[in-house]
Amino acid sequence: MMRIQAEDLFEVKVEIIQIMAGLDPTGNWMGKGALALKNPRTSTGEEPLDRLYALLEDLNRGGVQSEAFSDLKVKVEYRIV
Repeated sequence: MMRIQAEDLFEVKVEIIQIMAGLDPTGNWMGKGALALKNPRTSTGEEPLDRLYALLEDLNRGGVQSEAFSDLKVKVEYRIV
């Protein structure tokens, strides 16, 4: 069960990063995108799967006008690798 959840987390993150790369070509989504999706407030550093699905849905629905786009854009711009 944990393997399936890990695969789901990975797949949703990849989809979010690919969408963001298309919506924000000036951002370093392929290099820093996964870091923008981390959550330092959890023990694993991962966002919950339901939160990632909500981000994905918001991006698909609102594109560059979505709250998810704005939040992730700020995170990737200021994330230090």
